Amino acid sequence: MINEKKRQELEKQGYRIVGNHSAVKSCLWQKHDLLDRGECYKARFYGVDSWGCVQMTPSLPFCNLRCIWCWRDTKFTLPEWQGPVDEPIFIIENSIKELNKYLVGFKGNKDVNMEKFEKSQNPTNFAISLAGEPTFYPKLPEMVAELRKRKISSFLVTNGTNPKMLERLKQDPPTQLYITLSAPDKETFTECCNPLVGDAWEKLMQSLKILSSFNSRTTVRLTLTKDHNMIRPEKYAGLIRIAQPKFVEVKAYMHVGFSRERLDEKNMPSSQEILDFAEKIAEHLDDYKIVDQKLDSRVALIAKNSDTKIKKI
Repeated sequence: MINEKKRQELEKQGYRIVGNHSAVKSCLWQKHDLLDRGECYKARFYGVDSWGCVQMTPSLPFCNLRCIWCWRDTKFTLPEWQGPVDEPIFIIENSIKELNKYLVGFKGNKDVNMEKFEKSQNPTNFAISLAGEPTFYPKLPEMVAELRKRKISSFLVTNGTNPKMLERLKQDPPTQLYITLSAPDKETFTECCNPLVGDAWEKLMQSLKILSSFNSRTTVRLTLTKDHNMIRPEKYAGLIRIAQPKFVEVKAYMHVGFSRERLDEKNMPSSQEILDFAEKIAEHLDDYKIVDQKLDSRVALIAKNSDTKIKKI
């Protein structure tokens, strides 16, 4: 499902391909944490171990959006699933195996925290968000259940265009479910996300309604890009009220990866601009308020009823 030329290109970028359609990649914050140089914002907000996080996707070649701020290569992805379907246990075990092989070089680094490195060989969290649209993977509920069985938490990020899978996940939800809210209205969504299906916005609206019925931790994430979707905070607030998430992450677009082919560095909001926009959203949400921020990640956290810093499992 991923040709040899593309596989080699992805591996040069740090990806490790797993089976027919999955991939894993160590993130910058994981490497920093192994060297005691800082943690990612999920560690600060939710208690995730950056050193023990597997950043992965079970659907690398599939996505039905072409968001202008996406740092992944969107040119080779397909809008719907096709081909074989690997088993969840195979994906989980080989994602861990490939990540451990990638990180083995840290063992010879004199600056590495060896206690964290040894623990990292048995990960504590799967961030199911690396690339593609993970809810396209047909056996995603079984995968989440298997992770829970292994006492591994799961943070799942979706673009919200597959409400049927969210309905299935309600029976066995991930530890934390994210929906990316890319725009305050359909017009902006169409301009910024370039959907390959005609009803993507309507499906996103369905998913926001479904999110309100989840019993697990839920989050709406705004990836904001200046001069594009960093507008109309009151409309974002209205959509957040539909979803009723426990958390809202207001996060800046980062000028990295393939997004540099579409956007300029000036489109990247500063930490202060993100905080100011988060405050404008919170003004329109009576039972939400800003509870935290991480300056170097350019993200502010809004929480419902001041609910924050909850254990990951």
